[in-house]
Amino acid sequence: MPLRVLAIAATDLELAPLVEHLAGGVPRRSRWGPATLGTIGATEVVAQALGLGKANTAAGLALALLAWRPHAVLQIGVGGAYLGSFLSVGMVAAAVDEIDLDLGVRDASGWHGLDAIGFPLTPARDGRPERLNLVPTHAGLLTALMAAAEVAPVRFATLDTLTGDVDAGAALASAHDVAIESMEGVAAAQICDRFGLPFAEVRGVSNIVGERDRTRWNLRAAVHGAADAARALLRDAGAIERALAADESAT
Repeated sequence: MPLRVLAIAATDLELAPLVEHLAGGVPRRSRWGPATLGTIGATEVVAQALGLGKANTAAGLALALLAWRPHAVLQIGVGGAYLGSFLSVGMVAAAVDEIDLDLGVRDASGWHGLDAIGFPLTPARDGRPERLNLVPTHAGLLTALMAAAEVAPVRFATLDTLTGDVDAGAALASAHDVAIESMEGVAAAQICDRFGLPFAEVRGVSNIVGERDRTRWNLRAAVHGAADAARALLRDAGAIERALAADESAT
């Protein structure tokens, strides 16, 4: 079986620039909706939009993994950059890890993660440690992505409700060392971690977190920047295969 990568996004808008560059792209049906199967270089790519939010991402990705049996998963899309991250609109970032800033405890002193209640997000399994709010991405794929494209390696945060105030966003960035905010990433990272599948995530910066004036956003630049970085990685099947092989040899 050739190297197969499942490329996911929340929306068709975020996925479209990648789908347009799939050679021999053909539509496929699945239980979670349409997908497109094609190639970029020697990499076979299944591209599928799963919907907004963590629930859509988790359910859609679990079904997609069972349907398409990929060797790795690449999430692409747009995100907001936190003030203080030194990322500006139009730049592209890749996730070193993902943190869930919803699950946990909220009291008068603020938000506290799952360690405050002693229940993990994912229990220890198959030699992998338990995960609390923080889930790492695949180090080898991140390295390959950084070699293939100009991306900033940073921590991503996922929230059900996007932060609507610049100062509140800056406070989150300071408290949790996060640079990019979205509504889906940690769900994809968690599902891949549970399945033991290599996962990478790349997002273009469409806005500064908390900036609600849409005239200051640039969705087009963010969408195309993320897709360009994804294509650069996918074109180099050898680099992906070496990253996956190194991971297997390390275990």
